[in-house]
Order: sequence, then C-alpha cells, then structure tokens
Amino acid sequence: MRRKWICLVLLPIAAAAQEPRNRKLEGELSGNAFFGNTRQLLANVRAEHERADSGSAFRTQLRFNYGQVTDTATTIVSKRSWSAGSNYDWRPFADLTPFVRAGIESSLESRIDRRYSVGTGSRFNIIRDERTDVILSTGVNGEQTKPLTEEDTASTTTLARGNVTLRLRRDVNARVSTTSESSYGPALNDGDDYTVVSHNTLKVRLARFAALTVAYRHNYDNQAVTRGARTNYDGELLFGVLTTF
Repeated sequence: MRRKWICLVLLPIAAAAQEPRNRKLEGELSGNAFFGNTRQLLANVRAEHERADSGSAFRTQLRFNYGQVTDTATTIVSKRSWSAGSNYDWRPFADLTPFVRAGIESSLESRIDRRYSVGTGSRFNIIRDERTDVILSTGVNGEQTKPLTEEDTASTTTLARGNVTLRLRRDVNARVSTTSESSYGPALNDGDDYTVVSHNTLKVRLARFAALTVAYRHNYDNQAVTRGARTNYDGELLFGVLTTF
C-alpha cells in the first residue's frame, strides 16, 4: 500500500519532468555603413530570451539602435532609440492563445522621450508547424507617450490603442528561412492617430548556433511630425550576424 502511494505522488513529478520545455536565447548585431564625401553609420543590437512549454511562454526582448551621419567635419546623430518589452502567453501551442504584454521605448528620430504600453489580447495560430507559421494577433493596449520637447502641439498623451498583427514564417530549407511581422495600431478614440510597424528578415544559417541576416524594418507613426520629427516614417536595411544559444 505504501509503495502505491509513493508511485501516485511521483507520477505527476515524472510526467512534468518529461514534458518538453523550449528555451531560446538570441543575440544579434547588425548594421550598415557608407564612406566617401559623406559617411553614414547605422548599428543595431538585439537580445531576446524565450522560455516555453505547453502551459505558458514568457519572452523578453531588448533592442538598441544608433545612427550618425558625418559631412566634412560635422557629425550628426540621426538615430538613437531603444526598446524593452515582455510577453506572457497562456497555452502557446493551442489554436487560440491569450496573452498579456508590456513595453517601454524611446526614440530620438520620432521625438519620443518615453512611451509606455501595457496590453492584452489573443493570438490565433492559423498554421504552426516545423516549417511554417501563420499567426494573427488582436488586442488592445493602454499607452502613454511623452515627447522629447513638450510644446503646444505635442503634449504628453494617454490613450487606448488597438493592435492587429500578422506574423509569417517559412523555412525554405534547412539553412534558409524568412520571417515577416506587420502590425497596425489605431487609437480607439481617434482613427487619424495610428502606427504601422513592419519587420522582415531573411536568415541564412551558417552553423547550429550562427546565421547571417538581412532585415528591412519600416515604422510609421502619423503623430511623429507633430512631436517635431522631420517625417512620420523611418526605414532601414540591416545586415547582421545572429547567434542562438
């Protein structure tokens, strides 16, 4: 009888130990540079950690972006931005996955001193297998944006923003894969206030832990000019090295 109770106690522990757990740690360094009469440098550093099992998934990401342009003896910082965020998914491998997320960012080029966001939503895993992902996410965020310089036309704003994101991934073969993630975020109280973000990456694996990447990123914030930015959009083409642990 005693052995029976011991087996009943140890059985859930053994099952939990056998449950597959996925952990991923990525580090990426990318950028581009031009030389001659005008010199231009753009560098990007990204780090991401993810831990997932059948019950939940937790992901954190840090990103830093820096760019400068030199003309004769004058050097101008054209880009300086950073962001940090985390995402918690419940039952990440189910067809419907609820999630909560939080983030903070700053951007010189978009004239954002701080932008805080906290939100929730659901992710629809339309296709998710070893070679292909088609994932649609919908949600709502509470957001506060503080501009670099507060003027009559650009004060601190607090609002609710919707979000629709489509993520596509395709492994062409064992070495080459592509990912594309695009999101649209309209303010719920003003349809003329919206953001569009698109990240597209081609990855060529060199070894189990290293790959070359080519990435095109495009951000559009139709309130950036109001805050003092030159334009409402930013685009960049980056070449880099990705390491996975």
